[in-house]
Amino acid sequence: MKPKSDPDEALPRGATDGPGHERSAAVGDRIWAYGVLGTELAGNFPGPVADSLATIMSKDRARSIRQVLLFTLLLNMLVAVLKLVVGTLTHMLSVRADGFHSLTDGLNNVLGVVGMWWANRPPDAGHPYGHERMEVVAGSVVGASLLLVSWNVVQSALARLQASDAPAAPDASTWIVLVVTLAVNLFVVLYETSQAKRLNSPFLASDAAHTLSDVLVTVGVVASVVCVHFGLLWADWVAAFVVAGFIVVAGLRILATNVGYLMDSAQVPTETIETAVRRVPGVASAHKIRTRGQPGSVRVDLHIQIAPHLDVVHAHEVTHWVIDALKLEVPGVTDVVVHTEPAAADARYPELPSRMLYTRGERR
Repeated sequence: MKPKSDPDEALPRGATDGPGHERSAAVGDRIWAYGVLGTELAGNFPGPVADSLATIMSKDRARSIRQVLLFTLLLNMLVAVLKLVVGTLTHMLSVRADGFHSLTDGLNNVLGVVGMWWANRPPDAGHPYGHERMEVVAGSVVGASLLLVSWNVVQSALARLQASDAPAAPDASTWIVLVVTLAVNLFVVLYETSQAKRLNSPFLASDAAHTLSDVLVTVGVVASVVCVHFGLLWADWVAAFVVAGFIVVAGLRILATNVGYLMDSAQVPTETIETAVRRVPGVASAHKIRTRGQPGSVRVDLHIQIAPHLDVVHAHEVTHWVIDALKLEVPGVTDVVVHTEPAAADARYPELPSRMLYTRGERR
């Protein structure tokens, strides 16, 4: 019996590989399905394209994140050395102490490099789903460290509130350190934020927020000095409390985001998954769609209903088309689990290749 495919959803078939080259029916239709999905891979990759592409992209992503962290580590170390040298030569304990604080920023970068190395390790018997959540754990540590930074700022504000004398005005060398530090940290924030979006990296986003806290502290120091210069002594501790509040909010947001990843919060709208799946030849519908994971490593579970006349072999092929479609069409998807069901007899679906249009007993 010939099934009822939907003529409105049917797309042109193209499974050839050029003159003199022929593919097997299964491989040819697999590549034809990629062409239907609108990808640029049609006719070029006859093997498990989506799996290979996902593996390559995962390795490139991890390498790019490590490069970003090593670059920002270098910048943080330069700033730390500058503060330590100036603080030691001018006998400014506050500048010297801030230099040691900048060293902790470098430790965050080292934590990120180690976390990405761990997260990129292949699955093993004890961790069959891999180790990618180590990136989220490392990002959570950075978020928690922001809460410690905010508490340090509050303690300094309380100490200033209890002191009777005005804070000492910084000299020229200290101003130079403040300006250079502010410029470098602003660059790091903008750079890491853009790279976090490009690479879908929770850790880079967390580290950018941590560096932004340093920018807020520096801006607070500058604002306090200016206010004190004009006799507004109360502005020093008020600015400290305001900065501490911003840092607490940033830390809690980072923790909430990373905890959401660890608790398997949904990562992709179900409409996005359903749209990609419904374009696959032979698929009538999709339901029970669930997503989890983290940016750059999303796992999808779903049920699909396919043309009811398909036998097990062809149903298996269509199922793999769905897996490939999701990995190729939806950014960040690395693993797909599909439960396949027969659709109703009158269900409509995108056109199947000719070798799948008849039941086994009716094939010619």
